[in-house]
Amino acid sequence: MPSEEDCECALCHELMVQPVVLPCSHVFCRHCLAECLRGPARRCPLCRRLLHATSVEDLAVCSLLSSFLEEKFPEEYQKRCEIAKECPVELRPSSETQELPLFVLDAMLPLQRLHLNVFEPRYCALVRRALASGRRFGMVGFDREMSFLKQGVEVVIEDCMQAPNGHFQVRIVGTRIFQCLEASQHPDGYYLATVSFPSLELSELSELSDALEEELQQMLKDLQDWQALVRLERPQQLDAILRDLGPRPPATQLGALMLWLAALLNPLPPLGLAPELRPQVLAAP
Repeated sequence: MPSEEDCECALCHELMVQPVVLPCSHVFCRHCLAECLRGPARRCPLCRRLLHATSVEDLAVCSLLSSFLEEKFPEEYQKRCEIAKECPVELRPSSETQELPLFVLDAMLPLQRLHLNVFEPRYCALVRRALASGRRFGMVGFDREMSFLKQGVEVVIEDCMQAPNGHFQVRIVGTRIFQCLEASQHPDGYYLATVSFPSLELSELSELSDALEEELQQMLKDLQDWQALVRLERPQQLDAILRDLGPRPPATQLGALMLWLAALLNPLPPLGLAPELRPQVLAAP
């Protein structure tokens, strides 16, 4: 049986309280992980994998692990809970707004990666701005009228190399979905938008309804069949996509799971074996 030391949070080095299990299988106190999410990186503190969580509201406590800790270490767990109540997690409201420069090119999803050859003066200016202020900007696609979509994804610059002529080779990764509230053209030519970040999950689902469970199991079975088909034709590309996306989120985090599935079925560059999903997924309520 695990000792109390085995159940310590790697961040605070105390018994875990309100434990949150990340898709990479690392576990932390909810309060400790919330502090990590306040920065722009949003990565697991141990393995540095990108998190599916888009805000503190998305950090669902694992009820099974919480019950185990409470039963195994009742006195210490109760003491830790009392301390946590004295220092409650400050949740960022989903209506929080931020300002993001927009790169209008294609719809992306969280965890998807894209290489950009940036040569237009307006977007070179955008990249310089992003590098000087958190390495973040927004990526949006076009609609049928060739106007940019009102939903997009905040991206983070993972790697950037500038050529002598001022052009950039940039590798980006999607982090969280945003809703564009308003936008205006910056003097440098790109659009500057006021955006809000909707939450993916408000709470963990302790159990699924029978109908939803059955539908989800059928979906995952169909996914296995689809992966087998893709592996026959493009095994290396499929492996690269799965490596970028990381472990599949649990069924209790339906929002993150659906985004993961959509990113797998409709990657960048596309596999050509599934319909275009990204704009519809971004626009889903």
